[in-house]
Amino acid sequence: MPPSTWVRSPPRRFFLPPAISYPPPVATSDRSRAEYQRRVNRVIDYIQAHRAEDLSLDTLAAVAAFSPFHFHRVFKSMTGENLREFIQRTRLETAASHLVQRPHADILEIALENGFSSASAFARAFKERFGMSASAWRNGGATDERNARQADRKPGQVERNPCKAAACAPDQDASSSGTDARQDEEEIMNVTVKTLPSYHVAYVRNVGPYGPEGSVGEAWQRLVRWASARDLWTPDRICLSIAHDNPKVTEPAKCRLDAAIVIPQDFKADGDVNVTDIAGGKYAAGAWVGDARAIGSAWDQLFGKWLPESGDQPDHRPCFELYRGEFHDPKTHNFRCELCLPVRPL
Repeated sequence: MPPSTWVRSPPRRFFLPPAISYPPPVATSDRSRAEYQRRVNRVIDYIQAHRAEDLSLDTLAAVAAFSPFHFHRVFKSMTGENLREFIQRTRLETAASHLVQRPHADILEIALENGFSSASAFARAFKERFGMSASAWRNGGATDERNARQADRKPGQVERNPCKAAACAPDQDASSSGTDARQDEEEIMNVTVKTLPSYHVAYVRNVGPYGPEGSVGEAWQRLVRWASARDLWTPDRICLSIAHDNPKVTEPAKCRLDAAIVIPQDFKADGDVNVTDIAGGKYAAGAWVGDARAIGSAWDQLFGKWLPESGDQPDHRPCFELYRGEFHDPKTHNFRCELCLPVRPL
């Protein structure tokens, strides 16, 4: 989601560093909670990057630098989920997305890539989570599930696709998105396969619905304030919007999105943000310019039209939107970015 989406005044005024050079003192309890959140986020990042491995309590507690005896309680208190349940859920939801995105991949291959030791173990867990077999999910069950979720959605609530600018500009109505957005798809998607470098980023994580009905904008505002106070919000900045979940599979309240900015490798970040590395490599990069309401359709085009004809399949790295410099035009309300989908040979 582009941070400018959430700015009602002209972007340059909003993005200026605060007049006071130093932020007000932070209460000890707030600093402590921020440190706990930073460590738990580090564990979540580790789980995402090592889904196929044995994620033992001792290993994950060491990543967080907490005692193994207490870590499972710390994790649940910060996330609302038991550690084992979180690992199982994210493994299954990732596998469910891969079943649809990689229709030619063997089901056992997808199961093993996501940490299941056998086809039978995966089959039992998948049916318990989704109420159907993996084959049924791939052969239309995923579409039926999505339609059921849409039927249960509140009037006016918009479903957002994974890794996208998830909200409209403040003076735009998400419900008005329609024919114009679809007509622009062919013009805005110029896809090239390129090798991107690794990015060392500071990020603020939001957990909740993608889109204006969620709180992603607050995460971007926190990142902008943090970066501006440290002279990182520069004209040549690089920002990333990184979605870790597919809202067609994961319930909206548990969807994770990182608002991120590239920082120098030796930059010393503090407890207000997390720091991680986004792996470089081969990406399908779709150059996109347009109204924020149309970016979800652009992601659909990348996955649904370009990818099946490309000879590639999605890789295990997260997809993201790449925003360079001044990416928002306040006159036209258009945004400029690259939709970056990690790929590998089919």
